[in-house]
Amino acid sequence: MQQHDYVPPEAFGGSAAAVLRCLRELVELTGQDSAGGPPVLELRFDDIVTLTSLAADAPQPFLCVSVYLPRRALVPAAAAPLACPGYPGGEWLWDASEGRYIILHHIGIEQLVDETDLLDTILAAKDKACAWLLSVS
Repeated sequence: MQQHDYVPPEAFGGSAAAVLRCLRELVELTGQDSAGGPPVLELRFDDIVTLTSLAADAPQPFLCVSVYLPRRALVPAAAAPLACPGYPGGEWLWDASEGRYIILHHIGIEQLVDETDLLDTILAAKDKACAWLLSVS
């Protein structure tokens, strides 16, 4: 029987360098090109796209998860999703040229434990954005 040595994900410990290293590895694993610049992780979920990057130079470094929601008509009565309780730390935009909402989530890196938590955070941002879109549609 072949034995595999499990290596647990690196704990970030609030380190921007550790989060940056993790993002670079994820970008590389997905076959995306960071072209020597800061890594931006793109994940596609059917017609929803997330772009994740690190604002490492901010006074309080944070992860920025941009959720590009499916194309649709602008909902004039749409309330700002981030004004609602349970939707803190970001903003929403309407991209008229693409006909879609973009919701930006800012997550302090001190909230991220490791790679698994980073990926869970991206999924949670996507799910919150989808829930908002359903609530205003």
